[in-house]
Amino acid sequence: MPTRTTPTGDAATSATELGRGGGNAPPGDAYESTRAVAMTPAAALARHVEWLEYALGEARAEEASRASRLEHATKKNRDKRTARLAEAREEVEELTALIQAIRDLQAEARGQGTTGVGPKPPASGIPRPLRREPPASA
Repeated sequence: MPTRTTPTGDAATSATELGRGGGNAPPGDAYESTRAVAMTPAAALARHVEWLEYALGEARAEEASRASRLEHATKKNRDKRTARLAEAREEVEELTALIQAIRDLQAEARGQGTTGVGPKPPASGIPRPLRREPPASA
């Protein structure tokens, strides 16, 4: 029987593992049935946001660790540790902005109904006049 290495480095030798693509899960495991089910876009986005929140927590922990290490830095390694702390802070800012942007888009989509296309109409139903700037004096 052929032997193939799985993504985790284990050798897949049984016919069941080879037929399933070499996964490490035993036959009939809980995840086997979920692999065949297509994920909705909303579920995929929710999972992605969950992963981003986890990554943000890890980045914040890294930032705290780097800040602590900078406090104890020597003259020799202060510049290097300052640069690493700046990188950690940039990552935290980027992840925070990304999560907030996704949440803003989700809130905007909920507020506009199911279409999510175009701006919301004015509450009164009457179009607002365009504001014109007075002509500049010559």
